[in-house]
Amino acid sequence: MSQSDYYQVLGVSKDADADQIKQAFRSKARKLHPDVSKDPDAGKKFSELNEAYEVLSDPEKRSKYDQLGHERFVSGRPAEYASAQDIDFGDLGSIIDAMFGGSRDRGGGGFGGFGADFGARTHVRPHRPRRGQDVHVGLRVSLADVHQGTKKLISVPTGSGYKSIEVKVPKGVKPEGKLRLRGQGMPSPMADHGGEPGDLFVIIHIEKDPRFTRIDDGLDLAVELPLSIAEATLGAKVEVPTIDGKVVTLTIPPGTASESRFRIGGHGLASADGKRGDLYAKVRIIPPSGAQLTDALRDALAEMKTLGSGEGV
Repeated sequence: MSQSDYYQVLGVSKDADADQIKQAFRSKARKLHPDVSKDPDAGKKFSELNEAYEVLSDPEKRSKYDQLGHERFVSGRPAEYASAQDIDFGDLGSIIDAMFGGSRDRGGGGFGGFGADFGARTHVRPHRPRRGQDVHVGLRVSLADVHQGTKKLISVPTGSGYKSIEVKVPKGVKPEGKLRLRGQGMPSPMADHGGEPGDLFVIIHIEKDPRFTRIDDGLDLAVELPLSIAEATLGAKVEVPTIDGKVVTLTIPPGTASESRFRIGGHGLASADGKRGDLYAKVRIIPPSGAQLTDALRDALAEMKTLGSGEGV
């Protein structure tokens, strides 16, 4: 458990709203992740950051944290101690029985009888053991990983150290998508009494691809298609790369303008349910330069310019 105030861990004020808390967590998580940071205490700080975010991002937990204060909240007193307002009178008979050896399941005098009579008029609401805290970690993947689906080994805090967990990244996952791994979070402080561990939430961060751009975070992709003036003017057959690592041949019609787009069906990203997006090739005309600009080519371009301006007509 963190010894530092959760608001100080995240670097936000106590009146920060949900968006400010989320933004602060993401900013610090990028810097403190053990796979990125060179700080020898990065693992501990990252664990504290996850712990703080798990509480402050949950309105109910945050309200209880603000009410009790950091020390009482992390000590577990909300589960182990009760104030006058918190007492469940259905349990009072059990308390007396435990103290004086009585039983509410049998009659008789003394405190045992009192426990039985009192319990008969009230209802018992047993307390559930506290579960462990949820853990939030970020995972960076490539666009190719998103297309193919992949498995990644990540390191997550356990309270006493770290453990390695294999995460299955599904095909077509969206940026900032959240994967939930039940029971892989922090262990319960009451594990010996049946307390369940928390869950692990993996937030997917997709790295920028040098060739392909994802359109509206869907399955369609865009790729830049450089053409020479001659190819755009006269038409040509050109090769276009795909996310599969292959190429397709695209026929460029004569007179193609810059910024034109060509749709290549079924060559976008794949999804977990078997769907496939499209690939859009966007034309960018590259003018000749240096050794490419021969006298003959210069004269031909000059003639094209004259024809385009209408001179000599």
